[in-house]
Amino acid sequence: MGPSGEASAVSVTRRSYQVVIAATRDMGLGLDLKLPWELPREFQFFQDVTTKTSDPQKRNAAIMGRKTWESTPPEIRPLPGRLNVVLTKSNSLNLSSDENVLVCSSMESALELLAAHPYSMSIERVFVLGGGELLRHYMNAPSCDAIHLTEIDISVLCDSFAPRVDTCLYRPWYSSIPTMENGIRYSFNTYVTSKDPVVGVAETEHYSFLPKMVFQRHEEFGYLNLVQNVISDGDLSDNGTTLSKFGSQMRFNLRKTFPLLTTKACLLYLSF
Repeated sequence: MGPSGEASAVSVTRRSYQVVIAATRDMGLGLDLKLPWELPREFQFFQDVTTKTSDPQKRNAAIMGRKTWESTPPEIRPLPGRLNVVLTKSNSLNLSSDENVLVCSSMESALELLAAHPYSMSIERVFVLGGGELLRHYMNAPSCDAIHLTEIDISVLCDSFAPRVDTCLYRPWYSSIPTMENGIRYSFNTYVTSKDPVVGVAETEHYSFLPKMVFQRHEEFGYLNLVQNVISDGDLSDNGTTLSKFGSQMRFNLRKTFPLLTTKACLLYLSF
């Protein structure tokens, strides 16, 4: 209550987060708490995105539901190098003795806890891993900054599903060329929030919440890196007026993005 006896509003600070999942054409996540595929390179991508940090003194947090926790193979549970946050209302899950695991009763309480000291200083990024029920409520939510979706090009029986990415709320940032592994075709895709950037803040800074390995995969960085390469290692012409590199290429994935650059004048007819 306030001094006048009226109820005072309390501002609650919560962390934003990013979703990381692999799903089938029908957004299937798994069957009987198991993955219906075995894709080592996809798993390595998941490990890299959720583990690597820009600050070596910090680590990331991985939020998951109780069923996702219990379905994680014992040899990698808790997920190494990350603070594991398990959501459950049950009192039967006793993990308080493990310094790498937190147990919270709700998503809101977890995000509030991670926004408070000491986690506000020690946790760099927060990732939500699933399962289906958690994603159904929080995958397209206002606090979700990005969705890293491995699109697995198969249709198999699943009993757990994620919602589809709401393209009114998110736009493509990166889409990889499809790859094959163990006879299964899949691609890595990142969608970022379509919320308007803060006035006066450059786009690169506005999306700096992305993991570095994803942030730099935006196709425009291919052009910027090529320019930097020409400047630093280009061949100087005989008259000393031109730097050039022979045989350099830029590749654009046309599945979900349009091959235009904001840092270079582009003729539309040359894009096709």
